[in-house]
Amino acid sequence: MQLRFFLTVIFFQFELITCLAQYQEPIQTKPFPEKNIPEHTFKFSSDKLKDTIISLFKPENQFKDPILNNIFIDAVLKDVHFPCSFIAETSKDTIFSKEYFSKPNTKDDIFLATLGEVWLSKYYFSKDHPLQFVSNYIIKLEKVNDSMTKIRVIADQPMVINGTDCCGPHGQYARFTPVSGTSIEEYTLLEFIASRLGDTTLVPIKLPEDTKTTLSPKIPATPTGISTNSP
Repeated sequence: MQLRFFLTVIFFQFELITCLAQYQEPIQTKPFPEKNIPEHTFKFSSDKLKDTIISLFKPENQFKDPILNNIFIDAVLKDVHFPCSFIAETSKDTIFSKEYFSKPNTKDDIFLATLGEVWLSKYYFSKDHPLQFVSNYIIKLEKVNDSMTKIRVIADQPMVINGTDCCGPHGQYARFTPVSGTSIEEYTLLEFIASRLGDTTLVPIKLPEDTKTTLSPKIPATPTGISTNSP
């Protein structure tokens, strides 16, 4: 009985020390004076364009795509250049997007789910290293006329990992902090769609200046407490 009590005390102390070891990294941003505008008008009817975009996000179209692979590389498997991928859903099939499509004015949208994969940001940094970034994306379609449709790509709940929190059932877990969309990922997705549709009229993507990172006072530092198992 005494041994059990002793071991319980030791385990509690260990868990307490582990929790006290949590840390938070400052979120910094690279100078980015002119961001991208992730919207474009395509010469397709809205219904045809929606069906076409959904078909573009089949795994075989995304794997090793040179445009997507410039940005969306799994941060954990970056050494083997393993790509992240998206699952496109509509209001008719809501496995991962049920919460989003429960909102008003969303029935004509396309939801791109990332399933929690994270990649290294080209905009958000901490000290001397890029932060891991994750977001779902929304493609909104707006009918211009019977043969033209404008689409906009919007980040949905973008976050960065900037430290660890305590405590889950298995100890510490990653600290996810909400941030703003960067326009880099959104425009990359737009470029991918345009390239697959044979549209070469987009201007080249803009990226942050490759200079020393600067603190961004507008980024919230309050953690969301989301585990890496379910961002």
